[in-house]
Amino acid sequence: MSKYQDIVLKLVEKLDNGWLNPGDRFYSEAEISRIYHVSSTTAVKVLNTLEQQNKVTRVQGSGTFVAKEAHKQVAMLTDLNLAEGQTESVKVLLVRMGDDQDVLQKLHSDEINNYLEVRRLRYIGKKVSQYSISYLNPNYLNTDELDNLSLFNSVYQKVRDDSKIDPFELPFKQKNWAKTVSDKEILQYFTQEAKQLFIYQERETYLPLVSGELLEYTISYKLPEFWGYEATATAYRQ
Repeated sequence: MSKYQDIVLKLVEKLDNGWLNPGDRFYSEAEISRIYHVSSTTAVKVLNTLEQQNKVTRVQGSGTFVAKEAHKQVAMLTDLNLAEGQTESVKVLLVRMGDDQDVLQKLHSDEINNYLEVRRLRYIGKKVSQYSISYLNPNYLNTDELDNLSLFNSVYQKVRDDSKIDPFELPFKQKNWAKTVSDKEILQYFTQEAKQLFIYQERETYLPLVSGELLEYTISYKLPEFWGYEATATAYRQ
C-alpha cells in the first residue's frame, strides 16, 4: 500500500468514527505534510482522494471542510406515495430463465448457474410510471409456471408463497440517482421527451443467514414526478 493510501484510510476511519462534525474545518495541505511527514504533492493527492470519496469539500480561498452530506447516519426512510389517489397497477412483460455471467456475479451465489428474470411496468392511472427488471435466485421461487405472468405481478408475494421468506424483512442496499436513458426497449413504454430524466434505482436484497448472497438484484427506471423519499433521523451518527 502506498503512503498516500495509508493516510487516506487512517483519515477516513477517523472521520467515520466521529472525529469531526460535518462542516468542520479539515486539515490543510501543509498540516497533512507536517503531521504525516510527506511531501506537498502527497498531501494534495490525499486531499483530492478524500474529496473524490465525498469525505471533504475544498472551498477556494477558504480551506478544506468535512463534507456536509450525511455519512453512516441512522435514518428512517419513507417511500412517498405520489399517486394522489389514482389507481395503481402492474403489467408483467416477461418472465424467463437466464444465465448471463454478469448477472450471476451480481447475485453472489456459488450454488446457482441460472436466475429468474422478471420485467414489469408499474402504472399510475393510465400512465407508465416505472420500468423494472428483477433478477432472482431461482432456489426461492417455484419456476414451473413461467408462462402464467399474473403469478409475478408481485415478486415479493411470489417469494413469500413459494419459500415462506418475507423479502420486506430482509436486509438490502439501494442506490438512486437521476439519469437519462437511451435504451429504446425501455423508452418505448414512456411518452416523455428524449431528454427526460429518470430516477435510476439499483437494489440488492440479501438472503438471511447467507453471507453476501442475494435473493434479488433489481434495476428500476422511475419517472421523478411519481417518486419521492422522506428521511428522518434522531441523531447524526450510529
